[in-house]
Amino acid sequence: MSYIDALPSDEESCYYAEHIEFHHDPVLAPAVTDDELASVLPHCPNVISAQLSGVFDLSDRTLIILAESAPNLAHLDVSGCADITDLGLHALAAQSTSLVSLSINRLFSITDTGLAHLVRGLPHLEQLEMDGLPLVTSVAVRDVWTFGRRLKTWSMSGCLQVTDSGFPWVPECERELPAMEDTPGPAKQHARTWLESLPPLVLPTTHRLNELRVLDLSHCPKLTDAALLGIVTYAPHIQHLSLAGCIELTDRAMHAISTLGTHLVAVDIGGLERVTDAGAFALAASCPKLQSVDISFIPNLSDIVVLELAALPHLRRLAAAGLPRLTDHAAFFLAEHAFELEMLHLSHCGRLTLDGVRAMLRRLTKLEHLGLSGIPALRRRGVRRFSERVPEGYEEGKQGAYRVFRAGNIRALKEFLEKEEWRRRESERLNILCEPRGDDSRALY
Repeated sequence: MSYIDALPSDEESCYYAEHIEFHHDPVLAPAVTDDELASVLPHCPNVISAQLSGVFDLSDRTLIILAESAPNLAHLDVSGCADITDLGLHALAAQSTSLVSLSINRLFSITDTGLAHLVRGLPHLEQLEMDGLPLVTSVAVRDVWTFGRRLKTWSMSGCLQVTDSGFPWVPECERELPAMEDTPGPAKQHARTWLESLPPLVLPTTHRLNELRVLDLSHCPKLTDAALLGIVTYAPHIQHLSLAGCIELTDRAMHAISTLGTHLVAVDIGGLERVTDAGAFALAASCPKLQSVDISFIPNLSDIVVLELAALPHLRRLAAAGLPRLTDHAAFFLAEHAFELEMLHLSHCGRLTLDGVRAMLRRLTKLEHLGLSGIPALRRRGVRRFSERVPEGYEEGKQGAYRVFRAGNIRALKEFLEKEEWRRRESERLNILCEPRGDDSRALY
């Protein structure tokens, strides 16, 4: 039996309860408190799945009770429960050895010790979400690589203290990475921290995370190209990879990712300002099965990368927002080749014109979401009425005109722009001045 935002009411329903779920609602008060949950869990021995992110005051005591009372617990989500500490994780490692899926996002008291105990005590773990853990360092990440051999999904977005030392070392790093110059002087000297003094993580060549399919390392700003070399060597079958905000990555990391080849289906490299056309082009050319690509806010990229991505036969989603060098040439090429596109984000690409937009609308018939915010050409009279409402907090004066189109409005925008193009041509034929209209009339005057 399943209980959503409610607790079992009697002894029989407690015994047969298998799924307990409490949602997070920022408006309404929590459906249950920690004390109420702790009083019921001892009578629920058959719980298999527990999503407790909606219990804001969840404590280690209640987590320990759950671990001791439900030996078959397989799925657990305690994300955002800020009172959870290493003590609760130790109980899970000791009692809930059947866990397959675990989400411990935004637990600000979790340290390397608790996470290390956890991964060592959960041999069946296949999905681990550990986003936004400010106290976790490379020490715990090394344990995940060592003991998480069955992981299929691993997310550690926003772990700001994680460095390259948490990832497998490969001999090629010494040969390929440029050597640092030993320049004398106080500017180049600094005391090494204990994290920087960690020995390399050397794993046997047979020790691979062959089951790992989804890896999210976004917003880990201390990672460099060396970490990516180790990742693709010891997890060669990754299908979904997110590296957004890893600002130290360069083209060498892109060449490393390209070795994933036909395995890679989705990649997010948004915000990697040090990546150039060469790296992004190599990635697109080596991974022909890509379906979702995010190259947003990489100022060095130009049309050539989008041209290569447009030629991918399975491309469904492309985010190329904030590319100042992108022009209508990319838009025309997308219109001629990327017929499978369903989502396209080209916001803040200021050099795009209505000609490029009209070409894409004409040929990309499967589009269901189109983002063109912040493009001066889209300020044209009559276009705004087809866009979604401006979201709360969006400042058009600073961020540009909000232009996001969905489903039927995309088709309506196409018809409007085609009508306006017809009016312009007719006006030229009749040698009269063409005034833009904001309605659907074809009248020339």
